Amino acid sequence: MGFLQVATLGDLPETGSRAFDVLGKSVLLCRSSAGVFAVENMCSHAFSLLEGGKVKGPHIFCPLHGIRFDLRTGEPNGTLTRKPIAVYPVRIDGEAVLVDVSV
Repeated sequence: MGFLQVATLGDLPETGSRAFDVLGKSVLLCRSSAGVFAVENMCSHAFSLLEGGKVKGPHIFCPLHGIRFDLRTGEPNGTLTRKPIAVYPVRIDGEAVLVDVSV
């Protein structure tokens, strides 16, 4: 499948996240001083949406219980879950945000 344009940088808050439907998957694009990241929009603990969670550096905090996930690897930090979330490769081409959800 390869990289698909999902959004533009202007579609994303400078520090925060926004969910997009990509080929039937809810993909959360997160933007911070650490870059732009794409992850599945579902916490692996309580299966709630991650959209709206605080984004700080390369991490997102689940808005339900505050679990911190590394946006680079999907790995959780804490004791509530050990299951990582899916992480998708991102490319920036000018203003376009491209994501590969086939991995």
